[in-house]
Amino acid sequence: MRYNRSLLSCLLFCLVGCGGAAVENTLEVYPVSGMVLVDGKALPAVSVTFFPEKATKGNGGFGATDESGNFTLKDRDQREGVSEGTYRVLFTRLVKPDGSPIGNDQMAADVGAVNQLPEIYNDLSQSPVTATVGKTNEPFKFELKSK
Repeated sequence: MRYNRSLLSCLLFCLVGCGGAAVENTLEVYPVSGMVLVDGKALPAVSVTFFPEKATKGNGGFGATDESGNFTLKDRDQREGVSEGTYRVLFTRLVKPDGSPIGNDQMAADVGAVNQLPEIYNDLSQSPVTATVGKTNEPFKFELKSK
């Protein structure tokens, strides 16, 4: 069940990026970066997805944290950043069932990957995390709880 929601979130982002309703890349995008901490610790391999809320135009963005917990976002056209507006932010960290990382040569579905973060952070209707992007942005700092 946990894996299914993570997969659904990723598929939803892909569909938004590939669907006919996608906004053309005529919107200006602004750099977005930040850090994700879980229980006060930086974690690598956390997927960070910005989904547009309400009147926000554009298709959102996607990034992943590095070893220091830092991320940068790209839009569906691989441009650095996202358009101006308010976003619901989702987080996932897929690992093997034993908690070990998924290898670069492995597919999440093949190893039975599970989301290591609480599902609320990966539920578009329930995530408590939002972010507002403007023309200039300080790095975001997202502090999540593992329970």
